[in-house]
Amino acid sequence: AHWFFPSRGGSGANGGMCGALKMDTMIDLEWSSTEPTKPFKLALPHERLFVGETDGSSFPNGGLRVTHEAAAFTTWDRSSPCFVLDRVLRVPCAFVSHKGACLDEKTPLLRSNDALNAQGQRLLKNIGIATDAQAIHSFLGW
Repeated sequence: AHWFFPSRGGSGANGGMCGALKMDTMIDLEWSSTEPTKPFKLALPHERLFVGETDGSSFPNGGLRVTHEAAAFTTWDRSSPCFVLDRVLRVPCAFVSHKGACLDEKTPLLRSNDALNAQGQRLLKNIGIATDAQAIHSFLGW
């Protein structure tokens, strides 16, 4: 399941309080079969772990877009570990609209971390300290 925290807009619930799951199955059709009704096979295509597509119109802010732009995408946040809960593999994700607008609580944080990393490295280079630094990590609340 792709696990994310959609923005709840005017619902009164904090996005961080109400997670959402987009479930994917671990089956595919056996396309090489000659039978008219293709049998199922167990599979976990790696593409499904990295990016998922869902109907963004069913989430907050989704109804504000025209139907052909209602697609929303989950993408694996590789800075957060996957875990199993209730026998379901949960993949922490960011959730964005067709045009890249944030539809969740996590995407702004991830974008801020990227900006902090880029500008922090630039600052270190310009002041001549730790010019060989490869990355800057922020640990919020630690």
